[in-house]
Amino acid sequence: MTTRRLLIAVVVMTLTTTLAVCRGGNHGGIKDGEKSTANAASDSTATTDNAAAITVAEESAQSKEKFAVSYMDGLWDTAIPAPVGPAVTAINEKFDIDFKPRFIYMQEYPDKLAVTMAGGDLPDMIGQEGPDANFVKWAKQGAFLPLNDIIKNYPTLSQIPQDIWDSVSVDGNVYAIPRWFPKKYGKRPVIRKDWLDNLGLKMPTNYEELKHALVAFTKQDPDKNGRNDTLGMGISSVGTGLLYGAAMSVGWDSGAWYYKNDKGQLIPGTITSRHKDEIQFLADLYKEGALSKDWAVAKQSDVRNDFFTGKYGMYFEQPYDFNQKRFTALRELQPTANLAIIPPFAQEDGLSGYVASGKGFYQMIMLNGNLKDQPEKADRILGMLDYMSTFVPWEQRNADHADFDWQNGGLGKGYEIKDGIPVDIPDAQDARPKSYLIGRYWAPNEEAVQPQNSFTDPLAKQFVQDAVETLKAVKFYKNPVDYITSAVADEKGSELDQAFTDHVTRMIVGNEKMDNWDTAVKEYLDNGGQEIIDDVNKIIREKNVTPGWE
Repeated sequence: MTTRRLLIAVVVMTLTTTLAVCRGGNHGGIKDGEKSTANAASDSTATTDNAAAITVAEESAQSKEKFAVSYMDGLWDTAIPAPVGPAVTAINEKFDIDFKPRFIYMQEYPDKLAVTMAGGDLPDMIGQEGPDANFVKWAKQGAFLPLNDIIKNYPTLSQIPQDIWDSVSVDGNVYAIPRWFPKKYGKRPVIRKDWLDNLGLKMPTNYEELKHALVAFTKQDPDKNGRNDTLGMGISSVGTGLLYGAAMSVGWDSGAWYYKNDKGQLIPGTITSRHKDEIQFLADLYKEGALSKDWAVAKQSDVRNDFFTGKYGMYFEQPYDFNQKRFTALRELQPTANLAIIPPFAQEDGLSGYVASGKGFYQMIMLNGNLKDQPEKADRILGMLDYMSTFVPWEQRNADHADFDWQNGGLGKGYEIKDGIPVDIPDAQDARPKSYLIGRYWAPNEEAVQPQNSFTDPLAKQFVQDAVETLKAVKFYKNPVDYITSAVADEKGSELDQAFTDHVTRMIVGNEKMDNWDTAVKEYLDNGGQEIIDDVNKIIREKNVTPGWE
């Protein structure tokens, strides 16, 4: 038996042994009291030598048995990949499977997933945005396969830091494969730098300066087209509350647990006095006409489209993993467009920075608990995900790197090289296997990502380069709630947040007085908010999660 064959045999034997502890049922599950822990390496700076690494997926695929592998997930993309096509054919041939993907727009996916989970006929691979209360519930019900003693056998997965494995664990069992995402390059406040220049304004450093700029964007023809067709800021509260309102540092961020109450407990930014200041700022903008009259009912996607057609002077966008066609459209409409990240404002405590974008991953894939009875199939799926997650350095991302070329659909079919940079061919997602499987490599560190190398459109490239330089000097806050799961918060949080958003929406448009702020906060606390605060703080202490700046 060759060394590689021996490795597969060991993996399958390990998987079989691990799964032998599972009890029966519709989905399978862990025995009561079984609480093994992940045994993965925690060195996130380690890199994988693609030439030397053992590709478990390809070795596993040499098995005579061909497996049907179904997959359900949500996507934020404007166009989702078709269930059949050249990429699906390539995946089938490479991994010796019959791949059956089903993608749903993310806005609809949570409801579709809940219906599927309730029905019990689950696909082999189940995607989710993150570990929420449903994830915990379904894991405890045995819907997902425990992965603790398996992941150590895969070169890339074994390098994922332990704290990330902990984030996708329930009662000590790992139930998901996380997908890498940067902490630094999430959504940040973006401003039309060319509009500032046209009006002789400097980059805002506080809310008064920002208000002055956004009102000027509304009333002083910042694009110099002679028409009154611009507004200061594009926001929406549909689906996100005011997460992307005007939080210009952690202290104003409604999603940050940064400040404490008089009991010494961390509290959600939603109910802090600093968030009240932000709402007053937005109310001032609305009164000046610098916000759209229908902002409260506008979809986030519509607001984004309006920003990229030159309507708004400020919006939230991420300098990573976006479709550059939006930037091309704006540049063609307004050739002098120039975009910049606004550096965070100084808080009352003298600090400044933005909330880190989660805990280093976004989206995850669980395996069906029934795969306890099919260890070879589970091994092939995990090997496939490991292969797709393995980092390829930028200097190797070309047709000479066989893995990169295959994952991206082949030169001239799924991607092309422009100015030495690989660029996805528009509307060729059905040709790229990475569109169907994990499309983000597990980076050894954020610097290795080099997001500016991903784009060729001049405006997109300018924006990302500016963002990378700006964010080098910015601190990021480790938000403690990103590292825990509170059943109380998941049960009551959405309804309470929506009720509070209704209050602040009325305050912004002038239908409710700002003087009612304390009443709205009391209502939040009395209706379950204090229970959330108690539970979150208890779990933070139990898990020894330490918030702070990174």
